[in-house]
Amino acid sequence: MSYKKVIAIGDSFTRGDELADYDDTSDWYHHSKNTWPALIAKSLNADYKCRAVGGIGNQQISFKTSGTFNSDSLYIVNWTWFERFDYINPVTDHWETTHPRHENKLDHYFYRNLDSELWNLFRNLQQMHSIIFLLKQHNIDFIMTCLDSMYNNKIKDLRYDSSIYKTFDAVITQLQEQVLPYIIDFNGMGFLDWAKHNNYQFGPNGHPLEEAHAAAAEYIQERIKL
Repeated sequence: MSYKKVIAIGDSFTRGDELADYDDTSDWYHHSKNTWPALIAKSLNADYKCRAVGGIGNQQISFKTSGTFNSDSLYIVNWTWFERFDYINPVTDHWETTHPRHENKLDHYFYRNLDSELWNLFRNLQQMHSIIFLLKQHNIDFIMTCLDSMYNNKIKDLRYDSSIYKTFDAVITQLQEQVLPYIIDFNGMGFLDWAKHNNYQFGPNGHPLEEAHAAAAEYIQERIKL
């Protein structure tokens, strides 16, 4: 199929942080033109629009994907780590994201008292499931990946062995049966782990550089007929 536009949604790995042409002093949606989604757009001779924002979680990725759908566009949705949690700050009315690396009291409280692997797995699979079938309902073609390998975890793989975990077993299994067929992995890994496994170069802040993105674009195109 011929696409007029490729639309990519994700975090800093989709935005292309640390690639040579990325300028973090520019506007909010500035992005590299050498990421693997951008290279796929170039190969398709399609316009490229990047809605990626560094450091966000999957709630925001889900929200940014749920806007106006264009039937002549290919969507690339790159889910991030499940431990991140987005919310609307009631004081500022802006999106905020809890993150394990943030040094503030709110985030420390969140990860000490509220965060759990079970909740992360369930809520993120729900969001992935929702977006997959929303895109399908609107007859939108899409490519979907996930940085976090947790989407494939089973209840028995999680740290805790309690009655509440066991009650989620059938629910998680059913969600995974419907989500996993749509997730493209990189030889069983997410993009970051795959880049590390192949010894590609990284920037000082841990983002794969141009060689990894070029190889990822080739990898994706070999597996999908576009």
